[in-house]
Amino acid sequence: MRKYLYLTEVEWVDAWVKGGSIPISLASSYLSEDRAGIFTPDENLIHESAVSIPSLRQHGINIEGSRNITIKNFTSNGIKLPDIINANYYKEDGLILSFCNSFSVDIAKKMDKKACVEIINIEKLRQNIDRQLGCKGIMGSCRYTLDHNRNHFLKSSEDSWQNEFRIFWRTTREKWVEIPANSAKLVKIFD
Repeated sequence: MRKYLYLTEVEWVDAWVKGGSIPISLASSYLSEDRAGIFTPDENLIHESAVSIPSLRQHGINIEGSRNITIKNFTSNGIKLPDIINANYYKEDGLILSFCNSFSVDIAKKMDKKACVEIINIEKLRQNIDRQLGCKGIMGSCRYTLDHNRNHFLKSSEDSWQNEFRIFWRTTREKWVEIPANSAKLVKIFD
């Protein structure tokens, strides 16, 4: 299971190859007004619903930060809206490390990255970081959708070019962790 990490600075390769400290950032640090590179307007949003929750505003319903939303038999201006059962619409922050399922010069350029390393054993890496954070990370490939649903592993199809694999930890304290030597090997330094 090959995973690649694109790095903003060439100097950061050393921590991954020779061992050293790396920061793990909150998902919300990748939140932005616009979709650009690694930044998205829907990062850390949990939106699970048959109907887009923000679309209900046109009917006088404003829902923010809610879980298990149920709205049945609702009519607005004579129009019956679809039932909403056990929907969720809230922000959930946590720490994430984002990798890529493939090596691509185009992806590196689009992200404005200067180097790429291949992770030797992603499961072993997660277990090492789990011990330091005191909680178990969830990992998997991101899926992409054209609809409104979102979670930490379900992103907009506009982000599909990232071909992302993530590890997510449900803790909200940013942390530096120690990466052992030989966690990764250098793939390429970009010009």
